[in-house]
Amino acid sequence: MPPPVLSVIVPMYDVEPYVAACLDSLVGQELRDLEIVVVDDGSTDGSRALADAVVRRDSRVRVVEQPNAGLSAARNTGVRVARGRYLAFCDSDDIVPPSAYAALVGSLEASGSDLASGDVRRFSSTETRAHHGYKDTFEHDLRRTHIRRRAALVRDRMVWNKVFRRAFWDERRLEFSLPAFEDAPVMMRAHLEASAVDVLAQVVYLWRVREGGVPSITQRKYEPAVFAARMTMVLDTYDVIAAAAPELVDLYADDMCRGDIKDALRALKSYDDDSLSHPLALARTFVERVPPRVVDGLPATERQLLELLAQADTSRLRQLVKEAI
Repeated sequence: MPPPVLSVIVPMYDVEPYVAACLDSLVGQELRDLEIVVVDDGSTDGSRALADAVVRRDSRVRVVEQPNAGLSAARNTGVRVARGRYLAFCDSDDIVPPSAYAALVGSLEASGSDLASGDVRRFSSTETRAHHGYKDTFEHDLRRTHIRRRAALVRDRMVWNKVFRRAFWDERRLEFSLPAFEDAPVMMRAHLEASAVDVLAQVVYLWRVREGGVPSITQRKYEPAVFAARMTMVLDTYDVIAAAAPELVDLYADDMCRGDIKDALRALKSYDDDSLSHPLALARTFVERVPPRVVDGLPATERQLLELLAQADTSRLRQLVKEAI
C-alpha cells in the first residue's frame, strides 16, 4: 500500500471515558488519506477494547502496544511506525474538528513550509472557550512565516495543534524526552529550526478539561512532583531558546513569569515547605536566569513573587500567594 498523506499518532493510557470520542473525530476527518496510529501505553481500563472496536470498522486505524512508559515514549513509538508524509499528534482525551487536518495539510502542500499550526479551544461539558495563552498568536493566517519574525509564536508550545512535514521531523531528529510537560522544548526547537511555518487562525484542536476518570497532568499541576516536572520543562525550554534565539528570551521569560511560575506557586496553598523544596529550588534556578529588565517590566505582584522566590523567603512568599493569587 502507498503511504498515506498523514499519520496521526494517538498515545493512549486509561482514557476509557474519552477515547471513543477522540477516535471518532479522527476517522471523521475531511482529509480521508490518513492513518491513525494508536499507541496503547499499557492501559489497565477499557480503553483498548474501545480502540479495537474502531480498528474493526476502519482499516485506517491500528493499535501498537507497549508496556507503560509515559507520553513521550508513546509518541516516539508512534513516530517510528508512522508511514505518512506528514505527522500529527492527538491526545486521546481530546477532539479534532472535522476540517482541521485538511486545512493544516493543505496549507503545507501549498506553501512548502515545514510545519503548520492553528488555534485551540478549551472545552468541557458546559462550555468551549478560547485558550488565553494564544490570545494574539493566531489572529491572522500567515504563510511561510517564522518565530524570528512572528515572536508571538513563542507561546505556541504544544504539539497537538500542528502538522509537521515528516522529512523535516526526521532531518532535525525531533523526539520527546521529558516524563511530563514534554511538548515545549521540542516545539521551540521545531519552530526555531523550521525553514518556514504556516499559522492558521482556524480552530484546529479542542483541548478537553477532564470531568471524570483519571485527572490529566494539567489538572494535577500543583502536586509537588508535577510542579517539579513543570519547572524542568520551563528550564529546558529556556535553554533551547537562549541557545538558538537569545533575542526571544525576554518574551519567553516574561510569559513564564506571568504564567507558569506565578500559577505554579499556588501549590504553596496546599503543600508544606518540605514537600515543595525541590520544585521551588528549580523555580529559583529559572528566576536567576530572568533578565532584570524583564522583572522590572512585570506588575507589582509578579515582581514581588519573584523577589521572594529568589531570596528563598518561603514564609513571606507563602503569605503573598495566599493574599494575592
